[in-house]
Amino acid sequence: MRTPRSRRWLGSSGTCAHCGGTDAIEIRLRLNDETEVDFHSCQRCDHRWWDADGELIDLNAVLDLARRR
Repeated sequence: MRTPRSRRWLGSSGTCAHCGGTDAIEIRLRLNDETEVDFHSCQRCDHRWWDADGELIDLNAVLDLARRR
């Protein structure tokens, strides 16, 4: 199955700032306006976070970006 152009699993994303776990996953999403954001999820503690261009952003910011056309 092909991954849609708007999503790409990037694998491990390093260390979780919440618990120190090293098995977090990273998924890159390309939004409608071509902005790319990365979703991270820690497999150890289930902590989740987002970033864009290496800067942490909150979920509300991601949703605002997703609403842009």
